[in-house]
Amino acid sequence: MTNRKIFVPALAGVLGMSAIASAAEPTATQLREQIDALQGKVAKIEAREASAASQQATMNTVLTDAERRSQLLQSGGMVAGYDKDFFLASSNGAFKLVPYFQFQFRSVTNWADQAQADGDENIENGFEVRRMKFGMKGNAFSKDLTYDFNLAVSRSSGSPTLEKAFVQYKFADDMAVRAGQWKENVFHEESISSSKQMAADRSLVNEELGGGVTDYVQGVALVYTGTDTLRGEIAFTDGANSDNTNYEDTTGANYGGYIRAEYKVMGDWKNYDDFSSMKTEKDLLVIGAGLDYTEGGSDHTVLHTIDAQWESGQVGLYGAFLGAWSEDGEDDSYNWGAVLQASYLVDANWELFGRFSYLDVEGDTDELYEITAGANYYFYGHNAKATLDFVVLPEGSPSDSGLGYIASDDLQVVIRGQFQLAL
Repeated sequence: MTNRKIFVPALAGVLGMSAIASAAEPTATQLREQIDALQGKVAKIEAREASAASQQATMNTVLTDAERRSQLLQSGGMVAGYDKDFFLASSNGAFKLVPYFQFQFRSVTNWADQAQADGDENIENGFEVRRMKFGMKGNAFSKDLTYDFNLAVSRSSGSPTLEKAFVQYKFADDMAVRAGQWKENVFHEESISSSKQMAADRSLVNEELGGGVTDYVQGVALVYTGTDTLRGEIAFTDGANSDNTNYEDTTGANYGGYIRAEYKVMGDWKNYDDFSSMKTEKDLLVIGAGLDYTEGGSDHTVLHTIDAQWESGQVGLYGAFLGAWSEDGEDDSYNWGAVLQASYLVDANWELFGRFSYLDVEGDTDELYEITAGANYYFYGHNAKATLDFVVLPEGSPSDSGLGYIASDDLQVVIRGQFQLAL
């Protein structure tokens, strides 16, 4: 009886556990679902592994190609980038190509008293692409052999015209020879690039007596880079303004030549390349002088100048005397003028300026005065800047469309607004 009491509960427990185990055991359908789920997970894992392998293969291909290209560049010695200018060069520096361009868009309003034939006032207003230039410079075969070529587009016709086309070879530490066509280096205001002027354009005195008369020349020059304080050049040319001509005397000039010397009392030469005190860290003072002689038949012309440029802190000053003696057969004349310019750098973006120029032309009853005041806003230095200036011509002016002046003997007021992009 006792054994039965023990056996019956035990048998019930075993049967209960068996029933639980039987209940926990999955059916065939459930097993299939579990297998399908496991196969799906395996497929996903295999897909991820395949994708990772594909990505790695792609990355390896890109890295291999980049390495190959890098080796090609290294073996070919080619580098490119931007360092004040965009450039393409060989790694050893023997070859370098720097493309550049300049764009100036200008608005001009000119009011001239009694400028019309009937004595009425005249008002002109409009827009123009004042300058559009593009070119390339650099060196070839050696850092000692440099070149500079550029074209300028006519603002009236849109036709391109050759401006600079020269090569220069440095044959000694402080000496070089130049050959081709370039802007005559006599008048400092003219030699400074039009992209780095203070006002919207150069002065009336410069255009009438200075660089506006000599402009570009063809010839050969000996350039002295000299010491830290002295530099200059001397040239033999086809005469003033002889650009874009052949060897024949088509301009009326038989031959000519010029010389210029510059003495730096203090400062850095790099700050002498513009009239702004922007980026001038050390006080600058440079004194220069130049002379041009041109002969054409019985005509002889001697142009000369002496100038000085000083920059200190936020202030910049420039002054120049210009003279022109000419002889035509038995008659001779002497014209002269002077220009004084001052600027003040308000901050990194704003610079105010004023300019006064005087012109005395022999035979004219009136002396000419040019009074200019304005401001520059530098977005990115001279590379992107806006200029606004006001010009008063109390005694009128000869016609000079490049400056925005019309021919008149009475008061003229000119307003010029300009944006420049230069790279």
